[in-house]
Amino acid sequence: MEALVSAAEVRQRILLLREIPPMPLIAQKILCMSPDADMSELANTIEKAPEIAARLLGMANAAYFGWPGGVRTIYDAIYKVLGIKLVKSFVLGLAFSDVFDVKKCRLFRPDKYWFTAMVAAQLSQSLLPTLDIALREEIDNVHLNGLLHNLGLTVLAHLFPIELSQAFSLPFDDETPSVTDKISTVLGMDHAQAGGWLARKWHLPRDIVCVMEHHKEVDYRGDFWPIVLLVGYAERQAVRLFTDGALQREPQFEAILGIGEESLEKMQRTLDGQLEDLHAMATLMATGE
Repeated sequence: MEALVSAAEVRQRILLLREIPPMPLIAQKILCMSPDADMSELANTIEKAPEIAARLLGMANAAYFGWPGGVRTIYDAIYKVLGIKLVKSFVLGLAFSDVFDVKKCRLFRPDKYWFTAMVAAQLSQSLLPTLDIALREEIDNVHLNGLLHNLGLTVLAHLFPIELSQAFSLPFDDETPSVTDKISTVLGMDHAQAGGWLARKWHLPRDIVCVMEHHKEVDYRGDFWPIVLLVGYAERQAVRLFTDGALQREPQFEAILGIGEESLEKMQRTLDGQLEDLHAMATLMATGE
């Protein structure tokens, strides 16, 4: 099957045309915020974006986090429940994804997108301490990398809704064994490339660019390769969890990162008790309800 759109056309529309809005103001402010910024400064920034603030409060009150008594202010959401790093990560994820109108893409599933993003972020963050200390030196915002890794899907759903739906509708077979292959068949490139082009256009940190572009490549050994491989591994497990409700061992790959069987079994037990809440959180992230 010949691609309906060339990779050059996709890249041009992402980089040159006005169809991609500038980075949201709240995201610019948070990315430029000093590492020493206090909770009050972060809360004040978020409160100036009411829709995102409302969804963040909904998340802080979700059963997944289990905070008793309810959370009524952004400051309390940061201080009592989520913490500064997690709040920054979620706000950036919401702000970036809200730029794109995915409703035009009939077969795009926001619930699956957010479930995969959230679980990939959680798994990446939880498994980070199991990595050899030498592999952790360049890794800082691992949760944010996990949350944003598939942002390219929302770009394609916004720019090429018909073509992306057509890609999703293709059968899995020898020629298109994965979603990535199906997208490449129709669009001539995949969502990892689209995400990388967007990240460069918005001048996002280099580790985020590398994760977006290369998390599908199990043999990648370029810049920031430990976090790229960790997020890619976490994404594969997140998809399995969404589809089958269970993780699956990848012994050879886990050996590269130093992830032990005991760590994965512990993670499976934790996620078993969180599946229902994770699906509810994904719906909240997708719809605000």
